[in-house]
Amino acid sequence: MVLTTDATFKSEKSKEANQPIFLYQVDDYDGASTNLYFTSYDTNVTYDGQEYIRYPIKHETIEENTNGQIDTIRLTLSNVSRDIQLYLETYDLRAKKISIKQVWADQLADTDAYLEYVYYIDNYSADQINVQFSLTSRFDVMDVTLPSRVYSRNFCGWIFSGTECGYSGSEATCDKTKTRCKVLNNFIGFGGFPSVPTRRAYF
Repeated sequence: MVLTTDATFKSEKSKEANQPIFLYQVDDYDGASTNLYFTSYDTNVTYDGQEYIRYPIKHETIEENTNGQIDTIRLTLSNVSRDIQLYLETYDLRAKKISIKQVWADQLADTDAYLEYVYYIDNYSADQINVQFSLTSRFDVMDVTLPSRVYSRNFCGWIFSGTECGYSGSEATCDKTKTRCKVLNNFIGFGGFPSVPTRRAYF
């Protein structure tokens, strides 16, 4: 875990009327050094030259335990649009690094005025409403043996038109849903698991 702050941050933090802005960065989500950037603020936020996209996202209160360590926390994102679901079906995000920065709306030009927590994704689950990540500050999550497949009822894990998918028609896109596979007459190539319970999928 990394904690970084400066005098300006401390000053802003002490103002009763000030509200923090939280910025979230998921590192190398695709294995090709591409990052995701989100903010829980009511508009997009640009900080230190990077734009963070407004998204329904929140995390539990970060507190130290009796040993002076930061406990595991839960990070929740909306799954209503299924945008995050598609990332989960395409990539395995376990053990990926997530940075949570706390900044201030009136100090966005000061790139040193922030507090940063660094976590790693231990596991995650998804239902029709939310995706929830369990984050740990311990790097030993990298030592966990992970299964090679993600088990989801309604979403396919294959690359569209890839070997496993087997689709060879004229359509160029697929949202990886069971319904779309049926429309494309390719349900035999559906990479999901329809027998998984309907309310929640575990990763």
